[in-house]
Amino acid sequence: MGEVISVGVKPDSSIMDKVQRFVERFEPVEHSLGLPIQLWFDACSEAFYFLCHLDGKAIARRADLRAVLDPQESEEYKLNRGLYLDKYAYLIMRRDAKRGRAFEDIVVEFDESYRPNQPLKVFGGQHRVQAIKDAKKEHGGVAHGLRVYLGLTSEQKVEIATISNTSIVVSNDVLDRMQEDLLGGELREWCQRVGLLEEGQNFADKRSSEGIPTVRVARSFLVNFYAAKEFPDDESYEPYVCRSGPEVDAQYRRWRDSIEWSDPALEEAGRQFAQMHHLQRERVLSREEDKYLEFANKAIHPSIVAAWGSAAGLFQRDPDALQKHYALSEIDGGDPLNASALSKARLKGVDPDTYRGLGARIGQKELGRMLEVFLLQAKVARSRGITERLANAAIQSYESKQAVREAEKAKRRL
Repeated sequence: MGEVISVGVKPDSSIMDKVQRFVERFEPVEHSLGLPIQLWFDACSEAFYFLCHLDGKAIARRADLRAVLDPQESEEYKLNRGLYLDKYAYLIMRRDAKRGRAFEDIVVEFDESYRPNQPLKVFGGQHRVQAIKDAKKEHGGVAHGLRVYLGLTSEQKVEIATISNTSIVVSNDVLDRMQEDLLGGELREWCQRVGLLEEGQNFADKRSSEGIPTVRVARSFLVNFYAAKEFPDDESYEPYVCRSGPEVDAQYRRWRDSIEWSDPALEEAGRQFAQMHHLQRERVLSREEDKYLEFANKAIHPSIVAAWGSAAGLFQRDPDALQKHYALSEIDGGDPLNASALSKARLKGVDPDTYRGLGARIGQKELGRMLEVFLLQAKVARSRGITERLANAAIQSYESKQAVREAEKAKRRL
């Protein structure tokens, strides 16, 4: 019934049992025509799969669009990105499905270990599957092509889900989330504890208008908190924004192994940052003027996250400065970050007319300037809060320090 195509590779009995179980349960088109199910071996993933066709009604009933990495840990955190059903490309896809379009190479794993009534766990082609579900009344009898994997490990699931989505536009934030799921749930659980994520909520799979942080945001916070905490002085630390994409950022991987997830100082920093983020959104979105989403979500811009986390790490040895830094999350009146003031800050004669102010770009100069804002606010300013004057002073202070560093380098070359 099953024919092994790859020379020299033999599946174990559990794989063959899954093939038999699939055929008995679904009766694919090939089987009904008397054709053998040909079992293939993916040498890159080291996983077995076969190709077959099922009618749209079977796929609509049995496909699971919420496939997870490890059902033993949780069935709530799906591996794939969210569905974008309002996008033009999907609307065309659904229209075509309702006209009888047959889709091919939908990537699934046959897995009855969780939600057994939906054993076709979708790792590639989830929008096609949703279109098939939407069109089941009109064309439920149309056969669609599946690539069915069997007995996948967590590592294989991530690798196959990643490669299955490279033919369409997939955000790096989705890839980050997949990799983080493979590393474990510690980062997500920490964000839930401190309030950056709600209980049961996962990271955003793209930049979120609702203020949900991405994996990159959370990683950048942690890396800077720990790196700055170990740094010998406050004057020359350079904040760092984690890279995003298929490979886990090297700095994050380095620090992750040493993170104590229940560290009280880390948890307090996280709670204070989350409180500031939520207050920022609340204050901006409840006012009549300058009611911009960019301002509301200012706290989770990568440059703000990296600089704020850096300051929290540096101030671990200066309790007074730390208390003043955290006081931003309790500020009365306007938004804690004073996003309007940051947007107006610039250095005349240096910054171009197109400069959008502080906390709007990612670059080493911007990160350094933003860190200087938090340093001055906590260690120099006589009153709490960020003002346009303070933001401009931070830019001048950073540029002055940079000039001194460059001068010292020039002297050493003499």
